[in-house]
Amino acid sequence: MIEKPSIWQNVATLLRAFFVIAVVSLMYIPVVIIIYQSFNAGANSISPLTWGGFTWDNFSEIFTNRQLYTSILDSLLVSLWATFIATIFGLFASIGIHALTKKARKAMDFLNQIPMLNSEIVTGISIMLIFSLLRPIFPKVFGFVTMLVAHVFFMVPYVILMVLPKLEQTDESLFEAATDLGCPPYKSLFKVIIPSLSTALLTGAFLAFTLSIDDFVISFYTQGNGFSNFSNYVYASYTKKNFSAGSYAFNALLTFATLGIVLFAGIKMGKKKNKKEGK
Repeated sequence: MIEKPSIWQNVATLLRAFFVIAVVSLMYIPVVIIIYQSFNAGANSISPLTWGGFTWDNFSEIFTNRQLYTSILDSLLVSLWATFIATIFGLFASIGIHALTKKARKAMDFLNQIPMLNSEIVTGISIMLIFSLLRPIFPKVFGFVTMLVAHVFFMVPYVILMVLPKLEQTDESLFEAATDLGCPPYKSLFKVIIPSLSTALLTGAFLAFTLSIDDFVISFYTQGNGFSNFSNYVYASYTKKNFSAGSYAFNALLTFATLGIVLFAGIKMGKKKNKKEGK
């Protein structure tokens, strides 16, 4: 005889369903609103959620609004360079940590987590104060260089977090076999170690780029001399009441690009899995 679920079981099921719906809503409703606004002709109105008709003009505004266009280029310039530098630093830092003793490795793991757990405003102000000391020598020190250094600083720990576990899973005998066969250490690194870490490196680089492109707090304290990223442009334009609907369009493009990359990676990994299962 099949027992009917009790009232408390039904209540628990409803609460679980409500919790899942609430979490998903909090995650995706803002994304839906951004996409909605990117095609809304009334996005610049006093009541921005009022539908003013479908339009593509918000996307063309990305190129016609000089301040918006410049801030996007500045953001991409910093994020791409910071991602490249942070990925290299994170790779070699992971190799160095992996070569330490077990006790020293635990200590370095702990130190690596501090920048990630530290408040962004503390990191931003600290870096700002350090660069402020250079102002008497370099009056225009704030700008691309300061923001780039700040982004690399907070991105490297995330790359290490992605790469180090994968490095620990890598068979060390592969490197030893390559050196035994006459391959110099640096060639063994590029032909054996780095290819085996390619997935972790790409994941770390993608995470670093995502953190950099939308960073506001640290960028706010390290910008200057006409150099500012997109998030700070949005803040400044919104407070000055000259917000551009092209900002919605750019955010929508970032969302579509991220979704496309995730889908492409998922399909590629699925094909590799099917090939392995077929063999």
